[in-house]
Amino acid sequence: MKWICWAGLVLFGLTSCSKDTTDFSSLTINIDAPEGFPEMIIPQDEWLSPTRIALGRKLFFDPILSSNNAISCGSCHFQAQAFGDPNPISTGIDGLPGTRNSPPLFNLGWRTRFFRDGGVDDLALSALNPITNPHEMDFNIGGIVARVNSRSDYRVLFREAYNDTATAQHVIRALGAFQRILISANSIYDQRFVRQENREVSESAERGYTLFFGDKAGCYRCHGGFNFSTEEFRCNGLFESYPDSGRQRITFKPGDKGKFLVPSLRNIGVTAPYMHNGSILTLEEVIERYNQGGSSFPNKDPLIQPLGLSEAEKADLKAFLLTLTDEEFLNNPAFQAY
Repeated sequence: MKWICWAGLVLFGLTSCSKDTTDFSSLTINIDAPEGFPEMIIPQDEWLSPTRIALGRKLFFDPILSSNNAISCGSCHFQAQAFGDPNPISTGIDGLPGTRNSPPLFNLGWRTRFFRDGGVDDLALSALNPITNPHEMDFNIGGIVARVNSRSDYRVLFREAYNDTATAQHVIRALGAFQRILISANSIYDQRFVRQENREVSESAERGYTLFFGDKAGCYRCHGGFNFSTEEFRCNGLFESYPDSGRQRITFKPGDKGKFLVPSLRNIGVTAPYMHNGSILTLEEVIERYNQGGSSFPNKDPLIQPLGLSEAEKADLKAFLLTLTDEEFLNNPAFQAY
C-alpha cells in the first residue's frame, strides 16, 4: 500500500509515525494540517493506516453496499465534481429519486456536522444514512457485514486493517478513514493568497477577492475560515416557502425551518448544480440570487440583503470563486476507484 504513503507525503503531508503492535496495520498515518488549516482531530479509536484507508477506498466504490448491488458511494459522489453530484437530485437504487443534491466530500476531517441539515456529528457514522435510506442504498449494515465476510478479498483486507473479520464498526470506520484523506488545500487561492507563492491571478480575481472579504459583498460572513464555511445553519431565502424543512427536521424548532448547513465554497466552480435541492444550475445565477437579496421567507438570515453589485463586480466575484478550484484534488489518482 505504498501509494498512500506517496500521496500523503507529496500531496497532504501524511507521515508514517510508528509501528503498531496490536494488529496487522503496519503504520499509523498522521495528517499534517495544510497551511492555514487547524490540526485535524482524529478520534483515538479511529487512527489511520494505509490498510484502513485502502479498505475504505475499495468499499466506497463497491456497489456491495447497496441492497441490489447496483450503486456505490461513488455513484453519487464524483471526483471530477469534488465528490459531489452533477445531478440536481441524487438517485438511489432502481432510479429512485432522493430529496436533496448530494453534497461534495472534501476536508471532512475538520467538519463537525454532516449532511445538509447537520443530522450527524460523526464522520464514520455518516455512512449509515445513505446505506439505510430506502431512496439511496436501501440496505443495512448487518447485510453488508455478511456480504464482505463471504468474500476472500475482503477477508484479507479486514484482517490486514483490523486484525479481525468485518464488523459493522470496522466497515463504517474504514469508509471514514478514506473520506478523512479527501483533502483539498491546493487551489490557486491557497497558492496565491494563503501561501503567498508566486502564482499569478487575474486582476478581476484580485478585485473579486476584495469584494468577497469586504463589506459590500460580505461573503466571508457566512463563508469565512480556512474551509470557506462557518459551519452555521442559515436560511438564505431561496424560496418563499420550504417544502424541505432543513435543520428543523433535526431540532423540531420552527425557527430552524429552511436553515441548512453553510456549505464550503472550495471547488464551487465544479460543484454545480447548487443549493440543497440542486435548483440553481450556474454560478452566475447563484451570485445574482444573493445580489437580489433573497425572498421574504420569515426565517431568512438578516445577513441576506440586496448587494447592489454591478455586472463588472459580479464577474469579478465569479473570477475569485473560480480560484478556489483545486485541480490536484480533482485528479488525484489516490482517490480514484481501483
